[in-house]
Amino acid sequence: MPEFESCKIVYEVIALPKGKWSILVEIIRRQDGEILAPRHNPFPNHPFDTKLEALDQVNQYIETVLAEAEHEGKQRRIA
Repeated sequence: MPEFESCKIVYEVIALPKGKWSILVEIIRRQDGEILAPRHNPFPNHPFDTKLEALDQVNQYIETVLAEAEHEGKQRRIA
């Protein structure tokens, strides 16, 4: 999983029946401890075939959440 200097990423890979995998993720900003995304499964209806597939999808999800949070932060500073 890539490093995100500005945030702490807490995740848990969960084994499901029939050899499938799920993942829970929480994103916390290091600077002030604000929770950007509470612990949840970002893909509740999509079990993954491998742990690696689950982690790849979560990496993309995290990048999206952080980009949106950065954009919102810029908007608040402008206003």
